[in-house]
Amino acid sequence: MVSIGKVKREFPPPAHFIMEIESYSQLFAKFDDRYQSGIFEAGDYKWRLVFYPNGDKKSNASGHISLYLAIDDANNHRDNNWSVYVNFKFFVQDQNENKYLPIEEAKGVVREFNRRKKEWGCDRLLSLEAFMEPSNGYLVNDCCAFGVEVFVIKSTGCGETLSMVSVEPAESTHPWEIRNFRNLAYAGSQYSESFTVKERKWRIKICPMGDGSEMGRSLALYLILDKEESPQPNRKVYAKFKLRVLDHRRINHSEKQLSHWFTTKNSKDSEWGSNEFVPLMDLYDPGCGYLNNDGTLIVHVEFAVVSEVN
Repeated sequence: MVSIGKVKREFPPPAHFIMEIESYSQLFAKFDDRYQSGIFEAGDYKWRLVFYPNGDKKSNASGHISLYLAIDDANNHRDNNWSVYVNFKFFVQDQNENKYLPIEEAKGVVREFNRRKKEWGCDRLLSLEAFMEPSNGYLVNDCCAFGVEVFVIKSTGCGETLSMVSVEPAESTHPWEIRNFRNLAYAGSQYSESFTVKERKWRIKICPMGDGSEMGRSLALYLILDKEESPQPNRKVYAKFKLRVLDHRRINHSEKQLSHWFTTKNSKDSEWGSNEFVPLMDLYDPGCGYLNNDGTLIVHVEFAVVSEVN
């Protein structure tokens, strides 16, 4: 089944080969068989276009133009069991608008070229009636042009497996005791020691006097992917987790469940949390129980899921 594009392409022209034909009427009258173009290269292979101006009789395509892509015998294949996988697209020039109409054998199909099958294409690319209709612009002053783009699909052996791994209870929770918390009011951001979860190093960050728009109003708390971690370029680490500020009376812990794709590439994506974690008024209120009598604040991070990439 032929797939004809709905939109004609103005730029760029077909990338790999354009076959221009002058005096088409003479070719149509004299060629009852096929015409093979010269060799062109695409994807490190040599190719030809095979053109039937009167249609490919073997495919009962009379009344049509047939066009095929053929892998040339000049290619040096390593053995007789070679295969080349290709996605390709033909084009017919609309000379009235100086645009190209894309035509595929079947939209998005990948074809295997091998020793037994060296040609693939469209036995009914266009009907001769449509091709010769002046308003379509395909045949103007007895001239026409066909093109092709050839994309060879090669396996590089590269890939990855992404897994979302549940964190076992034994390593899921990491507490951080901050002694003499009241003395840190003007000390700026504080960071926990690093800890390891699923072979990644993490830290907790706390802003005692708040952060951003909540400066002076709320405690800010974040989980950070440690700067020592170096995920591969454009690769991120996903974590689903809870951040928690403990009520030492075990009555009313403050917690938020969060998830984020972390990377150390820039600071914006290396940390995630909230700058509205606990209002400072509540944090320092003895009745809320967040600070022990000795001024110790305890925060937790509890992991549920972390991604692994192999």
